[in-house]
Amino acid sequence: MQTVNSAKNRLINTKSLALAAMFAALVTVTTAFIKIPAPLGYAHAGDSMVYLAACALPSPLGFIAAAIGGALADLISGYAVFSVPTAIIKALNVLPFVLARVYLSKRQRDDKILRLPTLLALLPTSFITVGGYFVVNTLLFNQAYAVTETPFNLVQSAVGAVLFIALAMALDAIRFKQKLKLG
Repeated sequence: MQTVNSAKNRLINTKSLALAAMFAALVTVTTAFIKIPAPLGYAHAGDSMVYLAACALPSPLGFIAAAIGGALADLISGYAVFSVPTAIIKALNVLPFVLARVYLSKRQRDDKILRLPTLLALLPTSFITVGGYFVVNTLLFNQAYAVTETPFNLVQSAVGAVLFIALAMALDAIRFKQKLKLG
């Protein structure tokens, strides 16, 4: 029996790691290539993948996929100076969803991506994005620049939220989370 459980745990871990790598790649691609230009940066669609990763993966892997995907996108897009701050901000973006999932798990309701708590998590995660990049832009440039970038960061958060809702609805319709069976 021990061997069967050990093999099952390895399968779950292997599957989780593969999905985390897939989500990191999705965050990278949707951040680096689906973007709206802004002065010295861009708003992007990658946040929707960060939110999906947070809702689909076990929490440590959600944090890791978001951080790696965001940092890689900055590196390949020529914004290396933002790669470490982005890794931190994207990892923090996962936190409201993890808290929502803890709440849902306690009520045996973590079977779908789009539930009221995950929908509500879009608000604090948007504050994390806007506030995080405000601090980073202030430190790297100056406060006036940070203020001028804030509307673009708000657009980034809104784009990510709208795409997340649409994708979550589609994935819930095909019972994506139930099919994952990550344990």
